[in-house]
Amino acid sequence: MKPLLLDEIKRVMRAEARTELGREPVTGVRIDSRQVVKGDLFFAIRGENFDGHDFVDQAVRAGGRAVVVDRNMPVSTAVKETGTTVLKVDDSTEALGKLAKFYRESLAYSLTVIAVTGSNGKTTTRSLIYHVLSKKHKGHQSPRNFNNNIGVPLTLLGVEPTDSFAVVEIGTNTPGEVAYLSGICEPDIAVITHVGPAHLEGLGDIEGVSVEKVSIAAGLKERGVLVCGMGHEATLERVRALGRPLITFGVEDGADVGATKVEQRHGSVKFLTNDRCEVTLPLAGVHNVNNALAALAAVRRLGVSSKEFAAALTDYVPVAGRMVYHNFNGITVIDDTYNANPASMEAALAELLSHGGAGRRIFICGDMGELGEKSEEYHCEFGKRVARSSVDVFMTVGPLAAGAANAALEAGMGRGDVQRAVSSKRLARLVKASIRSGDVIVVKGSRAMAMEKVVESLSRFKAAR
Repeated sequence: MKPLLLDEIKRVMRAEARTELGREPVTGVRIDSRQVVKGDLFFAIRGENFDGHDFVDQAVRAGGRAVVVDRNMPVSTAVKETGTTVLKVDDSTEALGKLAKFYRESLAYSLTVIAVTGSNGKTTTRSLIYHVLSKKHKGHQSPRNFNNNIGVPLTLLGVEPTDSFAVVEIGTNTPGEVAYLSGICEPDIAVITHVGPAHLEGLGDIEGVSVEKVSIAAGLKERGVLVCGMGHEATLERVRALGRPLITFGVEDGADVGATKVEQRHGSVKFLTNDRCEVTLPLAGVHNVNNALAALAAVRRLGVSSKEFAAALTDYVPVAGRMVYHNFNGITVIDDTYNANPASMEAALAELLSHGGAGRRIFICGDMGELGEKSEEYHCEFGKRVARSSVDVFMTVGPLAAGAANAALEAGMGRGDVQRAVSSKRLARLVKASIRSGDVIVVKGSRAMAMEKVVESLSRFKAAR
């Protein structure tokens, strides 16, 4: 980040200085005391499992130039000895957002911000946009899943003065979060990848999800552009009603950025854009065509042609845990462990079913989280879908996924072909004992299920001799 003076930081956050304001500028922002280096501003954030206020002295001794707190604390010996500035605010997380908004505005004339939201595909779309633009320009993107009211501000504050673009991922699980985060990052281009059943505990139903995703327009710059998929008509109607410049994408007829002749391969997809450019996408799953089209729509707005887009993808590497193919000593593992909701489960199943041959097709399924009162229904429907397909073995972990297993049995799947476990650790042992060389395996589940442990176990597979 570019250096910021403490007096302007104090003013922007409406903070109270509990110690003397230092004159040296702040050169970085951290919320993890273990990462603090000389010149950083440390925000003491209260989390579910930790309280940053407990680590203020650690941040100070690491060279932090200043700390932001929202708790009344005595000035510690470490603070006195180092002369560190202490700024008191009402809420550290809100103060972080205020500072990020100020910082984004300070870069308004030199930085293009592309914000990406959606029920599925936002991380892949964000990654694709960054990859393509970075071929010609210096830029920044959200690290990992920095897409909430802490991650988005940290992403913006990580932008360097020499960056010409930033791709910011925006997530949500409560109403109003997307609008708030859009207001902080003030996007020039706002992308809605997909609307479907996700985070229903907080958003109620798909209509609630749609309203929340469309609210990304709240912070859109005056001459900003919306990019929206054709897949959910109610969402498209809401976007059109805003009267803002709009670019549509999708495989549906009438999309501004479209695709035909989609050809699915194992680990990649090939398609033809509607301006007759052949694209080979090094990502598994037909659903990723929409993510690629969303990215193409965004970068076209910034002057990138379809041919340049296609050429840039030749060395693209998929984001970890998102439909990544592995070959472990004779078994094929499709790692889609990052997260799960009904739409992404269906996509993972479709990818598995695209495989033929002598090996078995095995779906390893963990719970889908945050689906609200219809959670059991969604899991049961998926179990029935598996039973009606040509999946050979269905393995589950977690109480909700067990409901999917029961539904698969009731729908006629063989009892020996359905297996349940109560933890990912036990499932890993069960899987390792039952797989055979030649099997093709999808591993999928919500983040809380730690399904990556199953993939790790599979990586040590050794074929029987």
